[in-house]
Amino acid sequence: MKIERVNDNTVKFFITYTDIERRGFARDEIWYNRERGEQLFWQMMDEANEKESISFEGPLWIQVQAFEKGLEVTVTIAKTTIDGEQVDEDELDSLLRSAMSDAEEKETELSQDVLFETTDFEHIIALSQYAEAPIFEEVKTSLYQKDGLYLLHLHFKEEAEVEEQENVMSLIAEYLSFSEQTIHPVAEYGKIIVPDDVFTFIRKHFPN
Repeated sequence: MKIERVNDNTVKFFITYTDIERRGFARDEIWYNRERGEQLFWQMMDEANEKESISFEGPLWIQVQAFEKGLEVTVTIAKTTIDGEQVDEDELDSLLRSAMSDAEEKETELSQDVLFETTDFEHIIALSQYAEAPIFEEVKTSLYQKDGLYLLHLHFKEEAEVEEQENVMSLIAEYLSFSEQTIHPVAEYGKIIVPDDVFTFIRKHFPN
């Protein structure tokens, strides 16, 4: 699981479905079993506290985004609600269930193509130093630029194993963020920078 501290009050997590299953949770039950979904959430909070010394005391705002290979969870620590009232335990559970429900509905609409994004090209250069075979043998990559973003497109070959795909996604998520954009408008309106084999190209032209 990747833990990213956005600012003093906001923390972002990315966890792959493979990681979720390794923790003893079935992919479906985090959507349909309220108790199990909440157990996973608080397990993630405890891990962030243990590894990064992040305290989650007080009311929380929760946003869950579902992607093809995992979940991105954004947690903001707030002292009050928008109306200035404290959030109690029941309201927190309700917020979590609502966030998970919204993410579940969105998951069914996801494209088979996966996009990551960043505003900093240096992140792609750093990633390229580690994005090598064998785990990248079953994925095609291309790089676009659109609206101030660098967008990395991944297309996995049919023979790619699920675990191989998860390993690729987990590595990239250490450097880039999942994008909500889809490949079709990006390819149509964006600028292609590297049409194929992105990381080999970057290592060749931007050696570390």
